[in-house]
Amino acid sequence: MAELSNLRATARRHSTPGSLVILLCAVLVFGPRLWDAIRGEPWIDNHLTVVQNSGGGVVVEDVTVTNAPVNGLRFTSAETADGTVLCSTEQTDIWLGETKRFWRLPAFTGCDQPQEPYRVCSRFSIRSESDRRRSFGPFCSPLTKPLDDGD
Repeated sequence: MAELSNLRATARRHSTPGSLVILLCAVLVFGPRLWDAIRGEPWIDNHLTVVQNSGGGVVVEDVTVTNAPVNGLRFTSAETADGTVLCSTEQTDIWLGETKRFWRLPAFTGCDQPQEPYRVCSRFSIRSESDRRRSFGPFCSPLTKPLDDGD
């Protein structure tokens, strides 16, 4: 019975208004992914930008961020402003932490540069080491006018 009274005292100490304020501040500072991290849920975030490299070629700047090692499928596409998919491809990969890569457009989307304004997008179906599965996306770049491809 003494164990339960210790448990009650601990719960009272950690449920004071000050503790709740600290918890709320932690959620605001660390964002909504804090709860996922506490529960061990995998997540992935992706930022895409179409840029012209120093050689004049069109490349996709791809930044992925995860909270833990994850692996799975990534579906990438080039889309028009109205969401029409021009081409797409998929790849299996492993992501860990923050990774920045540059892809040639055909390698990322499966097609050459469209002749109309487009954006590149990616969707993920991932699995963590603990075998938890989740889907994320779409993550899309801003709309891009066809760049002068110097290749």
